[in-house]
Amino acid sequence: MGKKNKKDKASKAEKKAAKQAKKLEGKPVKTGKGETPAEVAAELVRMFNDGQWSEIEEKFWSPKITSVEGVGVAKAWKGRKAVDAKNKAWLDTHTIHSARAEGPFVGASGFAVRYSMEIEDKGNGQRTKMEEVGVYEVKDGKIVREEFMYRT
Repeated sequence: MGKKNKKDKASKAEKKAAKQAKKLEGKPVKTGKGETPAEVAAELVRMFNDGQWSEIEEKFWSPKITSVEGVGVAKAWKGRKAVDAKNKAWLDTHTIHSARAEGPFVGASGFAVRYSMEIEDKGNGQRTKMEEVGVYEVKDGKIVREEFMYRT
């Protein structure tokens, strides 16, 4: 009886160790059906550099998108209607004279793009060179979250 009890304890310990090791291995990252983050990213950069900004939104934004603006704004907008209103408000007060996207930098669940723009404030005519990084999360071939980060 003593030998069997030791075997049972050893077997339980081995199973526990194997289970713990499996937890530490990590799990595959899945983004669902539709285009992969790499495919969305490549197309977004191409479309942006071709000036197809509103077409990007139509093609890739999820109806439940969340858009987060970085330093100086530090707010999030949830849902297509709110994000459209945020963008319209910005475009109503700014003119884009030039814009360029670099990248993408692709990860397992999304991607990042570096943007450079020359913009003009319509209120005072001041022109500014602006740089930002957009970080995107993709699910089922759509962008479900975007966050813009600015150089400080």
